[in-house]
Amino acid sequence: MASPIIMLIKLLLDPDVSKKVILQMAWSQVKAIGIGKVVAALLSALTVGVSSFIRVPQIRKLLINSEQDRIAVAKGLSLTSLSLDTLNSLIHVTFNSQNRIPFIQYGESLLLGIQNAIIILLIKFYRGQETQGVGKWQGLSCEDKFATIRGAITKPLVIMVASAIFFNKLAPSSLISMLEILNIPISIVAKFPQIKTNYELKTAKHLSDTVLRANVVGSLIRVYTSFTDYSTKKQRHKNTVDETILLAGYSTSLILNSILLGQSIVYDKMGEKKVEDEKKNE
Repeated sequence: MASPIIMLIKLLLDPDVSKKVILQMAWSQVKAIGIGKVVAALLSALTVGVSSFIRVPQIRKLLINSEQDRIAVAKGLSLTSLSLDTLNSLIHVTFNSQNRIPFIQYGESLLLGIQNAIIILLIKFYRGQETQGVGKWQGLSCEDKFATIRGAITKPLVIMVASAIFFNKLAPSSLISMLEILNIPISIVAKFPQIKTNYELKTAKHLSDTVLRANVVGSLIRVYTSFTDYSTKKQRHKNTVDETILLAGYSTSLILNSILLGQSIVYDKMGEKKVEDEKKNE
């Protein structure tokens, strides 16, 4: 059976059907379901769509500007945070795949995991370039460049492939289920190393502002949708334990994402002030 949205679009495109009547019927259905629930569902779908490519601006930040800038970005990103995020995505994808959940439900995590893996490999590569010395890359032959790339990414790539094989083929389903329960706690813990790194460096220029702001907005939407589900079940006097856990997890995630964005804003202002003070002293 076609989805209600597809059916609605087909009816709207049908010249023999009154558009006004169709829209009135659709609005009646929205009111019957509840405007809040419909808005929550639409926002949730939007979040999944955007989240599927949320790391692209961060990847771009590692690929543009000068070699020195790319190395600086790579040094500022926390491998611990990214590794935990990637592991979380792998566990989530494995759990859903083993339980034959529709791909649409976990496709976001697969795409996010792939993007994180690309970022980790780029970080390893650029940190390796720093040890060789900035500016030496252009002077290398194609053979030496290939050897450098291979040396930088072989170990992390082997670890990634081995992890994927272990969780998909060797790990018992009971272990996967247990780790899936820890999905939200792991995603929360993963943010602390990056916050610590930003604090130590007193800058967040290595992070993409687009990603930081999108993460905050996404967390806000998830808090809203979770609260909507919680309120609906509570009104019907149903068990709200799962919704309460989700709401607490997403609220904590919102706080930590806000801290990361706050660090970016505060440290940027501190950097601008430092530059202004240096100009005054010249």
